Amino acid sequence: MQKEIGFHDRLSTAMFLTFLGGFLDAYCVILRGGVFASAQTGNIVFIGLDIATNQWAQLPEKILPIISFGFGVIIVQLAKRHFNTGGLNVWRLWLLGFQIIALVVVGFLSTAIPNMFVTPILSMSMAMQLASYSTVNGYPYANAFTTGNYKKLIENTYLYLATKEKNYQQKARYFGLIVGSFFIGTISSGLIVKLINVRTAWIAAIMLTVFFGFQLYFTEEVIAETKHMQR
Repeated sequence: MQKEIGFHDRLSTAMFLTFLGGFLDAYCVILRGGVFASAQTGNIVFIGLDIATNQWAQLPEKILPIISFGFGVIIVQLAKRHFNTGGLNVWRLWLLGFQIIALVVVGFLSTAIPNMFVTPILSMSMAMQLASYSTVNGYPYANAFTTGNYKKLIENTYLYLATKEKNYQQKARYFGLIVGSFFIGTISSGLIVKLINVRTAWIAAIMLTVFFGFQLYFTEEVIAETKHMQR
């Protein structure tokens, strides 16, 4: 009998979170000085260029998101250790709650607020999302950026064409949908920002709140099943 895939490991979950990753990265690029919330490779490139061109005043708004991203990863590890009641993944609910609150707060912060105070909030939030949901049907993926996902899409497409093995076909389909979700997320963000500016973050918060409801439902379902098995 095939083991049921957990909610955190489902393709639909990966597609939604990757959509959100593209959505929020585009939000930052458009409204927060071209700095990325999650793609720290880009931020490191910007730091190098600022140093090379003596743009010292611009360094903090690029350095702080990188530091905050690191803190986000650490927070996930702490949550796994201290809020993982009976191995039931309750810790994900705590982190989703934090992310929703962060997005609501960011939606209140106008573009007059210096980027160095806003982007780090989003970077920490995205790091927590990335580290909390890292596999789709057991395959490692990234929901906050897409270079690695695109590499796996091309790799598995080639391997399927070369070998005709169904495993590679499934992986190629998964990563194709994930890359597409990220792309659609960036387009959606760009369109909504034109209409409601910084409050676009509230749209992300609403979507994530719905997602929180699903995560809560499936977590409670697992808890109930575990208690039943322990009787």
